[in-house]
Amino acid sequence: MGSTSITRLVQIGQDHRIHVELDVPADFPEGEAQMTVKLNPTTVRERPNRTREVFGKGGGKSWMSDDFDAPLEDFAEYM
Repeated sequence: MGSTSITRLVQIGQDHRIHVELDVPADFPEGEAQMTVKLNPTTVRERPNRTREVFGKGGGKSWMSDDFDAPLEDFAEYM
């Protein structure tokens, strides 16, 4: 069996220790396994404070002509 990659986001405690509990795939054989740990620091990104969209806030900003449904002269030969 080849290697299996498992990625988890972990918290590093004040004691600078990581306690890991992993669910290993069921088809992975029992016995000893080599585990390699690669630490990549992450940064916390704050989301911009967005205002909620308000339904109907664009009311009155658009219009439709009275003859919107009228046949167009450009397409008269196709009708």
